[in-house]
Amino acid sequence: MPVVRITVTRVSDEGDNVIVWGRPEHAPDDSEPIGFAFQTKGEHADVGLAERASRLACGTEAVIDCAAVTVGWNIARGLSAP
Repeated sequence: MPVVRITVTRVSDEGDNVIVWGRPEHAPDDSEPIGFAFQTKGEHADVGLAERASRLACGTEAVIDCAAVTVGWNIARGLSAP
């Protein structure tokens, strides 16, 4: 699994997913954020992980283990944040 360090730009609760948007550590400030889906239902669901992700604040750094789904979208499988 790739590990990505991001600065969180937005967090949204989409029902079956918590989406964390952020910019990778070396990306320019004007680049498009990348989305990471923390599933609460489905094959890769982890409710506890999704709850932790939902509490991330904008501007904080997070390290996310993920699997790429499409360009700009990833399924998150791990989270490390202060």
